[in-house]
Amino acid sequence: MYTKIHAIVCLLITLNIAAQEQTQFSKNLEFYIKGDATVIGNNSVSKHEKRPYNDFSLINDQIKMVYVDIDRDGSTFSSSSATLNIPFKDAKVKKATLYWAGVYPYDRGVIKERGEEVYYEGNDTRQDDFNTIKFKRPNSKYKSITGNLIFDGYGNETYLLSAPYICFADVTSEMQGNVLNGEYTVANIRATQGYASGGSAAGWFLFIVYETEEKPEKYITSYHGFAGLNDNAVEFKFDGFKSKAKGLIDSSIFVATLEGDSKLSRDQCEIKRPSDGAYIPLKNSLRSPKNFFNSKISINNSFFTDRKPNSTNTLGFDLLQMQIPRSALQNNQTETSLRLGTHADRFYLFFTAFSVELGEEFVEPEPVLAVTPEEVSIDEEESATDITKTETTETVISESEMETELKKVDLKIPQIGKGYYLITNVFSRSSNAVKWEEFLKTKGYTPTTFMNPKNRWHYVSVYNNESLHEVYKKHQELENLEIFKDIWVYKINMK
Repeated sequence: MYTKIHAIVCLLITLNIAAQEQTQFSKNLEFYIKGDATVIGNNSVSKHEKRPYNDFSLINDQIKMVYVDIDRDGSTFSSSSATLNIPFKDAKVKKATLYWAGVYPYDRGVIKERGEEVYYEGNDTRQDDFNTIKFKRPNSKYKSITGNLIFDGYGNETYLLSAPYICFADVTSEMQGNVLNGEYTVANIRATQGYASGGSAAGWFLFIVYETEEKPEKYITSYHGFAGLNDNAVEFKFDGFKSKAKGLIDSSIFVATLEGDSKLSRDQCEIKRPSDGAYIPLKNSLRSPKNFFNSKISINNSFFTDRKPNSTNTLGFDLLQMQIPRSALQNNQTETSLRLGTHADRFYLFFTAFSVELGEEFVEPEPVLAVTPEEVSIDEEESATDITKTETTETVISESEMETELKKVDLKIPQIGKGYYLITNVFSRSSNAVKWEEFLKTKGYTPTTFMNPKNRWHYVSVYNNESLHEVYKKHQELENLEIFKDIWVYKINMK
């Protein structure tokens, strides 16, 4: 049985939705690392099961979609692959996150016409296992992975016609200690087959942060969430870095969206120009400044083709890595902003990331691994790398309120005393920690340094005490000084 779920559209032009909802974007990772980030991925529905689709003459909701399925495996109903090729022999995965997304109001849909009116009908079925997929590394077998849900539009009136969903899973452990380069396959990603308003779309990608001595020090951060963009925009501010003082700066953005149609224009990706604060549109040979999200998987000025199938038109699944132009990022810059929006072509933004080459003089803060609301538990390693900066207050508060304000992190560090520690800085290199210690001594402080065995970073503290009240008072005193404006607190060996 089929149910009409789509409002009428005229002359095959999709109607705009006036109000859009979003799930708050959260920082998924933040690293200061000698290395880099890269991305691979592919779409999961297309016009053909195995053949590449390279036609850009139709809008997406005119195309009857089927699952891409390239693996000849009876246990999968959809599958596509992409090949990773990191050109450094010493490369080691620091973090690998797998994302998958789909337009999924129903399993199958048809399109019907009544005069000039066009409407869509879908069957009444929608599987609830869309957060479970199959993941295959190079030279290995499939492994089932159940991901975390970022957003599901099913049952939401705003997204009744498309019901997009977004999922992710941390696959770092799957990739560490195994063959890194090679073909990765992701299977059983759910989406609507046939027709849906705006066209069905689905795909996956791996965002990988890796270490290598062949690359300079970089700041890398990523955000995920959900924003339905239709005549509106969303803005991201990236800070916590300082670009190098001289020379060209190696810097990139990464973005993933659903439903960016190659035939519909007026969507943009803009970056703030440091010289005057104006937003300037990003563009390259594949992405027009007024039709930036156009159903392509690209790295800089080229299609990413090392995938199966390697369609140039990925039909509503957009994935990109793009170098930031020199005019948009200058030497000694400490922040930038990215703005994404549209005035016609509806699209769903769910991921963005930023990487930038750091100056040698930059004082490295500790990387943050933030979790989404779905990830309610934080393991010890993530806790060990979580930094919270506090704000000054003159109000007398309770101990529980202090702990809430400080967002204390519990750590176990061997061979140091228990207590609350005021951390002034953290370094990946012990030599930098020693230099910072010497500087603090010239200011009259008696610093101590310890190393976290989980991440091997060196933390420099100027005060510790088992009394939270005493540490809180000291924190209030020190954070007003310029050299300690970013001081934070760790609770160590007190579980």
